[in-house]
Amino acid sequence: MIIDQKKTTLAYRCPHCGAVPTSMVGAFSLSGNLFKLKCSCGESFLTVEKTDGDKLRLTVPCVVCPKPHSYIISNNVFFGSDIFVIPCALSGVDICFIGKERAVADAVLRSNEEIMKSLGEAGIDEFKDEAKNDYDPALFDMVSYVISDLHDEGKIYCGCENGDGEYLATIDQGTVRVECKKCGASVSLELRDSDAAHEFLGKTELHLK
Repeated sequence: MIIDQKKTTLAYRCPHCGAVPTSMVGAFSLSGNLFKLKCSCGESFLTVEKTDGDKLRLTVPCVVCPKPHSYIISNNVFFGSDIFVIPCALSGVDICFIGKERAVADAVLRSNEEIMKSLGEAGIDEFKDEAKNDYDPALFDMVSYVISDLHDEGKIYCGCENGDGEYLATIDQGTVRVECKKCGASVSLELRDSDAAHEFLGKTELHLK
């Protein structure tokens, strides 16, 4: 008998490198009472810990405050929400995202837009100019996550037999290139503005040539 476990997508902002580590979390992942999501830079991590009753304690790094924040939420919210966003209580900046895969990715990108808008209103244009000339780590993480999701669903098509391709994503100044390492087929996607990024998140399949 196959048990269909409860699961959700969890993501947070790394205060050190700006990436958004993202992972699928199943109920079985919490069987040891503690789940840790660590950034690839090695400088931050988020933890989910069981507490008494039907509650979970999240310890989330913050991009504004020097110390992480602690939140307690119910299992129903953690595993049952389409999208649940946790902001820093001091700044209002979104630091944690929980829910369905695409909803989390979309919420991260929308949060990025709000941050960039706030920087512009505050007159901090140097950061915005640098962001235009370099890739956004959060965008790359979300794009990679969506590509992985499409691959798992068998919705990426190339010259290989369905399900046999091995895909690599790279990003350069707003252009994302997805390539199959086996057959060499590829596609380039322009994600230079928010409309293009959100359109990509809505894709149900990807064709490489």
